[in-house]
Amino acid sequence: MKEKDSRNTYIIYALVCLLVFNIGTMLINTIGDKAEPVFSMDESYFEDGNIFISFFSRTSSIINLHKKQQYMGSWNEAFNKNLSLVNKLNSFMKSQFPYMLFKENDSRFVHDDEIEEKDVENNPSIVEDFIIIDRLEEYEDLIIIKDSKGDVSYSNIPKPLNINPLKIDKEKPYILIYHTHGTESYSSLENNSHHTTNKNYNVITIGEAIAKALGDYGHKVEHVSKYHDVPSYNKSYTESLKTVNEKINENNNFKILLDIHRDGHDHNDPKVIKNMKNLIEKSKIDIDGKEVATFYFVIGPDSPNKEAVLSFAKYIKAVTDVLYPGLCTGIMIKPVGKYNQFISDYSALIEVGSNLNTMEEAMETAKILGEVLSIAIDNIQE
Repeated sequence: MKEKDSRNTYIIYALVCLLVFNIGTMLINTIGDKAEPVFSMDESYFEDGNIFISFFSRTSSIINLHKKQQYMGSWNEAFNKNLSLVNKLNSFMKSQFPYMLFKENDSRFVHDDEIEEKDVENNPSIVEDFIIIDRLEEYEDLIIIKDSKGDVSYSNIPKPLNINPLKIDKEKPYILIYHTHGTESYSSLENNSHHTTNKNYNVITIGEAIAKALGDYGHKVEHVSKYHDVPSYNKSYTESLKTVNEKINENNNFKILLDIHRDGHDHNDPKVIKNMKNLIEKSKIDIDGKEVATFYFVIGPDSPNKEAVLSFAKYIKAVTDVLYPGLCTGIMIKPVGKYNQFISDYSALIEVGSNLNTMEEAMETAKILGEVLSIAIDNIQE
């Protein structure tokens, strides 16, 4: 046991040294701006113990590529191209060190399930390097026919791409709406309160409104109003997973799983205070004379069905972009996490507005989301 601990200690020291060396290299390359970025890892790097050296020796080049290409819109393409290899690295690390995971900006070792459990608000250090997809190249070339008033007929909505046909029994509920963080509340500018169990101010009521709108369009929906973040916020994803599994065990016809949240901004953060006016402006748009909260999707990159979940989100965004341009601000791919999306290829985590929006603005979004989701679901059905 002592020999194993000693071996692991030496490996950790070696990794830290390599990391420090490469940070220095990155600084030199950044200052000189002469480094030619190399963003390629072939299968051979994953075949032997030199994977650690292979990975860290390329770290500076990868980050330089990110720095240089973030303004050219090609980072997403580079990321997706190499995602499978990065996942192999992740699997290798877990196989060698199944009991620990190194946390960025922290000298401690934390368990993998601790990372999985925590949310953006609790772990800002591990979610800074997210990716936003705001352009849908797959759908850009599709022709959208509008009438003389500029309106789009439902029959002219783009057909889904890269989505397997949805097989459901229309006589039984097939849409499940729930809330991992049900206490998330709206418009906390005055009282600085971000969470409440009062449904008049939190995201539970938004879920109810979405469920009602979908029901009005003829869909069979069940809405779970349970608070999964009470009493423990850190265990909320574990608790919501239990609920979803229980519901599916009762009714295996649940295929569309919608986890409804709202985004959050720390009102005490100097960056937020400085950009408050801009953040508020971006948090809503005008639709038919009403202020409506914007929304976006969150994708967990560690789900084995990540591509299917991403395609589902892309299609809902495509429908939204046609009918209500600017309402859906994008699709956020987080650096880590599953967000329980592995349960179904038709899972979606939707952030409806933020704590900068009023309840009325979020309610308007809920009504429109019901319409958009209805169209998308109708079009992906077998």
